[in-house]
Amino acid sequence: MVALIVGAAVSLIRGLIPALRTEQWEWLTWVLLAFQVIVLVTAMVYFVRFLREQKADYWRERGKDPKHPEV
Repeated sequence: MVALIVGAAVSLIRGLIPALRTEQWEWLTWVLLAFQVIVLVTAMVYFVRFLREQKADYWRERGKDPKHPEV
């Protein structure tokens, strides 16, 4: 969430101030974009892991093995 807010703020500032639309500041845009992608992918991985663990707990409470549901 923080990465999105910072990225949006930098994009707005660069868009509103013409002096910042130079090649010097281009690297900052790419660094922030890369950071946002890394944060997003990491958050997705942890979210999927959390959901899978919740599903395993659900079936474990019902006496079924989540890895071998047919048993």
